[in-house]
Amino acid sequence: MRKRLKSWEGGVWLPILPPLEALLELAVLLGLIALIDWLMPSVDVASLEPSPYWIPVLLLSLQYGTVAGLLAAAAATAAYVLNGFPELGIGENLFTYLLRVWALPILWIGVSLLVGQFRLRQIEVKQELKHQLTQRQAERDSLASYASDLEARCQRLERHMTARGPATGGALLDALNELQDPAANLAEAFGAAARAAFPGGQLSVFAAMPTGFEGVVQAGWPDNAPWRSEIPASDALYRAIVSDRRAPCALTVGDEFILGREGFAAHPIFAPETGRVIGMVKLEHADPQLLTAATVGRLSIIAGAMAAPLAEPRMVVNNDPSSAAAPARLTRGWRHLSWRKAAAAQAGADPVRFPHPNALK
Repeated sequence: MRKRLKSWEGGVWLPILPPLEALLELAVLLGLIALIDWLMPSVDVASLEPSPYWIPVLLLSLQYGTVAGLLAAAAATAAYVLNGFPELGIGENLFTYLLRVWALPILWIGVSLLVGQFRLRQIEVKQELKHQLTQRQAERDSLASYASDLEARCQRLERHMTARGPATGGALLDALNELQDPAANLAEAFGAAARAAFPGGQLSVFAAMPTGFEGVVQAGWPDNAPWRSEIPASDALYRAIVSDRRAPCALTVGDEFILGREGFAAHPIFAPETGRVIGMVKLEHADPQLLTAATVGRLSIIAGAMAAPLAEPRMVVNNDPSSAAAPARLTRGWRHLSWRKAAAAQAGADPVRFPHPNALK
């Protein structure tokens, strides 16, 4: 049998029966008293005042509570009875005699009940405190584990933010400014602008032809990129850009069917003077955190910067000092890049694949 001790934060269990240590202490004390009685036959232990049997009664009641005290009182009473009752005094009636004989065992029982109950209350409080301490230790361990995990996450976030490098606003402005320079390398300038606006993204620029869109330059495409380098005029994306002069985005209902599997968003490139559509900037892939409603606005800025390179004449100079000097060639916009595709086709490469940006000089 066990006794339930209730507390505000839960319950603890306190055994009713005394522990084994109490029984051992009781046996040792009673054996010690019996040994003294045997070694000193001239001394009547039962007649000593105060009785030596008070020792186990008080000791067990103070240590283990009511049950252990009552057990000690019962053992002391049994030893008291075994030692023999005193004789009835002359002129003493039976009631007075019984009161004198049983007064000591009754006192043992009363003291064990009174002192034992006080001790039980202390044991209850002690058990509750231990239970609360265990709970607090568990909460402490949980908080420490959470704090360690949070610290690790903060450190990973710091490393991630450090690896991202400085803010890309200045790099984007520099790249857009370089796109306006007729002598700049179009592929390198566009690649820098794409990396600054969409870190880790994949973008491309197409020129509008009567037969469809023809790829001009790309940034971030892997070798096995699934995107098309040429889009025919019959495609829904061509009609949306050239005819409807729209900027489709996958976040707009219905535009995902226009884009098909060719990217997330696209924006037309308008000629600076006439305003006609001369090309398209398309975002094929980017970090999901960057794919928001503001993506089309970012593409419009890049499209505005690409308008001049696609529409205006460009001066192409041979920058290789090891080769023979070649005169500068004045070309119309992006068309000087098409010779790379012709050379790739003669070499047996894919004629619709964009040239690598580093190869565009």
